[in-house]
Amino acid sequence: MKTKIISLALLMACGLVLLAGCGSKSSNNSMNPTSSGNTPVMAASVSIENFAFSPATVHVKVGGTVTWTNKDSTPHTATDLNGSFDSGSLATDKTFTQTFATAGTYTYHCTIHSMMPNATVVVGN
Repeated sequence: MKTKIISLALLMACGLVLLAGCGSKSSNNSMNPTSSGNTPVMAASVSIENFAFSPATVHVKVGGTVTWTNKDSTPHTATDLNGSFDSGSLATDKTFTQTFATAGTYTYHCTIHSMMPNATVVVGN
């Protein structure tokens, strides 16, 4: 009887440890902030899909990078409206990475498809 109680207690303790680990892993976003959140990160990713930039706004730190990946079957560009960066034509699955050394808001678009909505990179500390 004593062995059964000890075994049951150990089994319950292991279960609690597993549940506690799962809970903290899935709910702790502060360890892995998303680039589309308001907290600037050092590296953000943007997908070009369905003729849109996703996420439409990313926040990076000064010195941070943004990488665009074209997931559409047609070429696209990521081109700053003020001319500070231009990916050139990106074929399917091609990427372009830009480093942002100066704080500010950078609005960009696809020069090939004017109907695509503009998107934004916000650079700050």
